[in-house]
Amino acid sequence: MTPPRTRRALAAMAVLSLVLSACGSRLDHDTIVRAGSGGGRSGSGAVADENLPGTDGAGEGQTGDAAAGDKSGQGSGAAGASGQAGAGGAGGTGGKGTSGGSGAGRGGGPIVIGSVGTYSGPGGVAFAQGPRALQAWAAATNAAGGINGRMVKVIVMDDGADAAKGRSQVQELVERHNVVAIVAAMTTTHTLAAWKGYVEKKKVPVVGGDCSTTAWTNSPVLFSQCPGTNSQMDGLAKVGATYGKGKKIGGLFCTESDACAHAEDRVFGSGRAAERFGLDPVYRAKISLTQPDYTAECLQARNAGVELMLVTGDPNTVARVASSCRRQNFSPQFLQPSATVGADTAAKPGLSNVLASMAVFPFTGVSTPAFGEFDAAWRKYGAKAPGPAAAQGWASAKVFEKAARGAGEISRAGLMKELYTFRGQRFGGLTVPLTYVNGRGTADTRCAFFMRGSGGAWTAPLGARPVCW
Repeated sequence: MTPPRTRRALAAMAVLSLVLSACGSRLDHDTIVRAGSGGGRSGSGAVADENLPGTDGAGEGQTGDAAAGDKSGQGSGAAGASGQAGAGGAGGTGGKGTSGGSGAGRGGGPIVIGSVGTYSGPGGVAFAQGPRALQAWAAATNAAGGINGRMVKVIVMDDGADAAKGRSQVQELVERHNVVAIVAAMTTTHTLAAWKGYVEKKKVPVVGGDCSTTAWTNSPVLFSQCPGTNSQMDGLAKVGATYGKGKKIGGLFCTESDACAHAEDRVFGSGRAAERFGLDPVYRAKISLTQPDYTAECLQARNAGVELMLVTGDPNTVARVASSCRRQNFSPQFLQPSATVGADTAAKPGLSNVLASMAVFPFTGVSTPAFGEFDAAWRKYGAKAPGPAAAQGWASAKVFEKAARGAGEISRAGLMKELYTFRGQRFGGLTVPLTYVNGRGTADTRCAFFMRGSGGAWTAPLGARPVCW
């Protein structure tokens, strides 16, 4: 059993590693499968009948197929078992030689992609909507005829925040299922580090994921859908300075994760993001995610004259801080990175006017055709209330889709060759301008999106237009 302190640390890494989703709403797995191409039965992929990995029905370490074949069969049922995706599927399987990395599968077989992430344990709720969005995209794509006439098959594997397990699962996807790419790798920094060298050696493109580490901007096979980590924190300061209701900023930073320390240093410390964008840092303190009350910190922030409050922690922690401050008649405007908010954050007491920076497009309040496609697919195949993680998973899928449609050969090499042609691509407003540099991967972009709470609901004042500096 994972010790409580370790669980808290993993949860902290998860919430700052990935933009958070709404809490664990259920997804009808049968609906997604029926939207696929049909024509075969998956083997022992251990996705629960009505849930994706990461929801309340999927255990640690489980795997499964989506968007191709019939309903996934049950695995062993043991938590931590690494279920194997079977040999069914549309026009072939994910087995070696059908769609894979060296150019096989040029005919009508499925395009097989994998996703490895932390979909159970402390971080499971945080990451759950990422693979849901990927599978919803696959289902909608297959219903519309696939990519260049070929169906898409998604294999999702849950690493349970176990770095060694994640490394093994990536190897299985590459060597057994012969995937052409890893897409929407919603996993923690330390698990990504465990298999980064392997995918670099095997030249497997990894398209989109948690965006939480500098690895995304210094690897030839990692293609991020987000700005770099420092630019994400700079974007937060830019949003606060431009749209906030004051300039005096305070920050509460969790002690459970190095990610919190990085955010503190970038905004308040050596990175000087607050000052560079015209904010006045007047207060900061360390907190724990397990504190039941934050009255002392709220009083100190009030006495310091804080007008904007940044809290690094999960959405529940942010809500508890806001509640504690309200009890002291202190109502700062909260300024949050997307990793710390959920679909319902703006409806919580004290957070009705919250500001949040977003690494990809706002998950609601946008009227572009690209957003409409996401919204329609999510309503049909996803859950009722999308959050930031759903937007990240969908953006990852759309980056992959553009590369696949443009590649003359849908292989690992063909996809990377096409990805390296992208210059300032925005995918209809779903991302900041993205450029991929051959041999280096993702070029950083000094842009971010933002959302605002209004009347207890999220709004997107600029729609799909990012804030750039």
